[in-house]
Amino acid sequence: MKMMDLVFRAWYYFRIGYSTYLAFAVAFMSYITVIYKLAIEDLALSWVFPRFYTFIIFSLVTIIPLGVLIGWFHFKRTLAYSAAMAINVESNPYNYMITPGKETEIIWPMHMLYLTALQKLLEKENMLSPEEKKSFEEVLTKIKKLREGHVIGTPRHRQLLAKLKKAK
Repeated sequence: MKMMDLVFRAWYYFRIGYSTYLAFAVAFMSYITVIYKLAIEDLALSWVFPRFYTFIIFSLVTIIPLGVLIGWFHFKRTLAYSAAMAINVESNPYNYMITPGKETEIIWPMHMLYLTALQKLLEKENMLSPEEKKSFEEVLTKIKKLREGHVIGTPRHRQLLAKLKKAK
């Protein structure tokens, strides 16, 4: 693996670990501590939450369902999630080439065999128009390019665009 790949993978793992776990825990504890100090102790509301741990329990009981509800709303009722997924699809390099593993070794060779066999059967029975034959050839050519590691389509990812330009 190239050094830059390692650096970017480490950067990605750091961002996920920090933003999902570390920052969440630190932010939650900071929130609990600050709110307890400013709203409970300083405003003489300690009769509502006489102990710090009772405020933590109350906060967890209210924040977790509220967070779930907001998360559900984010996925189901806003355009934010759809936009994020559209960006992920556009930038995913494997939407423009065959993924390593079973797709490379089994799925696409199998598709090629099916299409070739179907084309031969249709040609033998004289059921294939010139336009259909051309379509078969175009699809088979694209599959061959994919199997050779070429990129199909026009990705927005810069590294894939560079690879596409080299392939031409």
